[in-house]
Amino acid sequence: MKRQLAALLCICVSGLPMIGCGDASEEPVERSFLIVVESSLREPLRESLEQYAETMQLAYFDVYVEPWVSGTVQDLKALLFDYVDRYGIEGALLIGEGLPAAWYEQEGFYDGIEKFPTDLYLQDRDAIWVDQNDDQVYDYHTDLQVDIYTSRLMGTADQLQDYFARVERYRRIGPLTDVSAFIFMDDDWCGKDTSDECGLGELYSRVVVIKDEADSTRANYLERLSGEGAEFVYQWIHAAPGWLQFDELNDDGELIRLKIFAEFLPAFHLKVSFLNMANCYAARFTDAEESLAWAFTVGSEAGLASIGSTKIGAQTDPRLFHAALAEGLRWGEAYKMWFNVRGSENDLWNLGVVLMGDPLLRVTGDLSPAGVSADVTGDFLDNAEPPVPCCVIGAEPGTFEEYRRRHPELFDDGLLRFADGYLD
Repeated sequence: MKRQLAALLCICVSGLPMIGCGDASEEPVERSFLIVVESSLREPLRESLEQYAETMQLAYFDVYVEPWVSGTVQDLKALLFDYVDRYGIEGALLIGEGLPAAWYEQEGFYDGIEKFPTDLYLQDRDAIWVDQNDDQVYDYHTDLQVDIYTSRLMGTADQLQDYFARVERYRRIGPLTDVSAFIFMDDDWCGKDTSDECGLGELYSRVVVIKDEADSTRANYLERLSGEGAEFVYQWIHAAPGWLQFDELNDDGELIRLKIFAEFLPAFHLKVSFLNMANCYAARFTDAEESLAWAFTVGSEAGLASIGSTKIGAQTDPRLFHAALAEGLRWGEAYKMWFNVRGSENDLWNLGVVLMGDPLLRVTGDLSPAGVSADVTGDFLDNAEPPVPCCVIGAEPGTFEEYRRRHPELFDDGLLRFADGYLD
């Protein structure tokens, strides 16, 4: 392993009362969590991470912080499971653009090969991943099951300091915006069933739905989220890594396409804390440009956590994920449950699904997690196969070759790994 180990930080503050907002009552059992932070961000974020660790100790989490200097994604996976063995961590937050990512290629929705980053490689200890043509992009894996959840976080030191200050304010004081949910479905998905509010009714007494073709406009989307806002947003909108695209009709009845670019989203002062993005490529964290997941989570003045995909695809049905949140599970725990029960069934839709933001957060809602009894074992999916996504909109995501040129330090060209493990 080529990475250089730096000093280990573990903040332990015992015997303190539970933290307030967003943390439902639970048994005082010690748990462990890891933060891996790019070494250049370690000092600027020292105070933020120490405060985070101290606060999470109130929820009986020991937080370990490991600075990351360099190494391959195989090294990063080895580090994560070393912490599992030594400290029993259940998840990790990966901070910085310089942390490596595994890439995968497969036959895509449109009869072509798609290549994309996937964090599932880091989350399953026993699965075998194979690179059959030695191009450092995996193209086969055995059955997957999430053992530990991981989440990404990136930005400048100042942006990340602001982010951690928001997280602290949320835990200490309460919700950062209107405690409601907002479901927005653009034209191609106006026929999706929202009669049960996609499970968000278990979390919120007020769920606003916009999906009529005449109403699902860019103007109405921005008006809602820059005005009253909503703590939780579930949206189906065409997208590329750096922009959302709204299909609308002009006064002459002609189709027009209006965009919102990720780099300009912070200027709209959107009031949304948690986001489930059914937006193709929206969480492609390896792109040099700012992704939509970054814009909503780090770049937004109320952003806390998001879930989305690095490729064409999304959670085809979020009800299990939302029900797990309603039961009081944390963001990462809900993702783990969803993937192991449903997400593992369909690589084409789900292999690119990743988290951004603090995975130890709980969604507040205004229906107490302790007071609802959402069914998190029921059949939340329709029997019908999910439709092929309509996502041919000229999106040009960053390629693996571009990613490798930007980050040569993440690759070990002297050792080509055919498979991680032994394949019978």
